[in-house]
Amino acid sequence: MLMLFFNLILSILFIFLLPWMLIRFRREERKMRFGNSIPQLKNCIWIHAASVGEVNAVKSLIIALLNKHVNKTFILSTMTNTGLESARQIHPKLITTLFPLDINFIMKKAFRMLNPELVILVETEFWPNMLSIAKRKNIPVLIVNGRISERTYPKYKRLSFFWKPLWKAIKTVSAQSDHDANRFKSLGFNNVIINQNLKFCLQLSEFKREKIRNKWNITKNDFIIVFGSSRPGEEKLINKIFPILKKEISNLKLIVVPRHLERILEVEGIFKELNYQLYTELKSQTEIIIVDKMGILTEAYAISDLAIVGGSFFDFGGHNPLEPAFYGLPIIMGEFYSSCIDSVNKLKQNEAIIISSKNELQNNILKITQNPDYRSNLGINAKKTLQQNSDSLKKNLEIIERYIK
Repeated sequence: MLMLFFNLILSILFIFLLPWMLIRFRREERKMRFGNSIPQLKNCIWIHAASVGEVNAVKSLIIALLNKHVNKTFILSTMTNTGLESARQIHPKLITTLFPLDINFIMKKAFRMLNPELVILVETEFWPNMLSIAKRKNIPVLIVNGRISERTYPKYKRLSFFWKPLWKAIKTVSAQSDHDANRFKSLGFNNVIINQNLKFCLQLSEFKREKIRNKWNITKNDFIIVFGSSRPGEEKLINKIFPILKKEISNLKLIVVPRHLERILEVEGIFKELNYQLYTELKSQTEIIIVDKMGILTEAYAISDLAIVGGSFFDFGGHNPLEPAFYGLPIIMGEFYSSCIDSVNKLKQNEAIIISSKNELQNNILKITQNPDYRSNLGINAKKTLQQNSDSLKKNLEIIERYIK
């Protein structure tokens, strides 16, 4: 009864928002969102992830599944266009699409076309009609890298009367940590297993440091700080202290990688008084590079000497600190990291990260730059942290294998 009422409200909203969506979505996106470009498949494995971070987290898992089950078809859907772009780079055999709107008739069409034998959700991608149809068709649903954030947990708890019947479609939850497992259990999930964080099983590109530095007009002796996935307020923070840092570190260069490209003009305005160039317009050496292109962050980490992970100095929940750890970098992060608490805690346990307040950032940067041994140990410990937690891939594969026919 609740789902009938929910779908009635959703249908009215869909009709009301249809003109906006027809304008907002480009032709290709519109076809995917409305389920008009879904391929006709049989007994596929449907994996769904939200955006770039979640796609990167399950990249190694997807590659392992594709290599082991060469006769199976795998499709990965994402909520965002940036996630879709990342998904397309994983493997040539992987089918990719934007997630169809979770409207009853659209989701029914998606299931009819895909005929999935198994649905795998990454982290906490709960969609009512998707779960309802999977439950009705007896299609098992698994959660991998399961996580429930501090912000969403109270909402799920409050609306558990609505969600609990739908959650019965979920056969197993593979949780990132004890903390996440306890939250799933308190919401009524039964088969919850702690398998650590798949993000520790990173498979990033290896780069030739000197070659890439030449491409970026960066010299061998430059000391590079990357501010990765910066969010509003954070560019102003680094802009304010950069001239002071430059006086202490004469060979200092800064790479700023905003989380969202639509903010590029805003970010340019912040650095207008300093010597900067956009990544796509690099012509010569410069003190500051602002990255205005997707998919460049890992390359920036690979050629840097110190990583500052954004979204963490103001309350955005923080972004993934494991990518710079993969490249053996010393890492500084702000005090707001609720979205990646398990990763940060493991790095902290291994003395592989510095958690800094806004006011301490300048001093923490100088402490790292002026102490080579300390800097080296931070990077070595970060790399070790990944290696110590890399069995998550094996554990998740073992669970999935039980449900593949």
